Amino acid sequence: MISHAALAVIPVLVATSSLLNVAPSLGHPRTTVVPEHENLVPAPGSAVTQGVLAVKQLGGQPLEQEFSGLRGRELRVRELIIAPGGTIALHRHDQRPGVAYILEGQMTERRHPGFSPLVVGPGEVAFEASGVTHWWRNAGHVPARVLVVDIVPLNTPWPWIHSKRDPR
Repeated sequence: MISHAALAVIPVLVATSSLLNVAPSLGHPRTTVVPEHENLVPAPGSAVTQGVLAVKQLGGQPLEQEFSGLRGRELRVRELIIAPGGTIALHRHDQRPGVAYILEGQMTERRHPGFSPLVVGPGEVAFEASGVTHWWRNAGHVPARVLVVDIVPLNTPWPWIHSKRDPR
């Protein structure tokens, strides 16, 4: 079950997304953590995305009927599970604002400028605005479960849009 705190960030994300330039953009394959075109030259310790145990598609909702300015976009919900020592490589969010809510474990985010470490633990969120450049590492001793809600280009409708879980 998703906590009230996690649900509370969704309207904020949708409201701030109206600031997006919604010109056509590159798609985001549903099985990847970060779209290929957002990857950057690796920072030390963030060379590759590794240790991602699962990317679970929990659902999505096209946003055009809610906000006409978001034509071709959807609100997507995923659960990521990252092993201890796992990393999500350096990348820059390209018209893909999001919120990462830590369900279990902890993740250390390093964000430009400065890339100072910020530990995000259970019940805490990190807002990832368009243009954010950062990378993540699970420096803990247990897998981290992260709920990620983001706005992405709508490639094709999902047959399970209104269901609770990806049936695959």
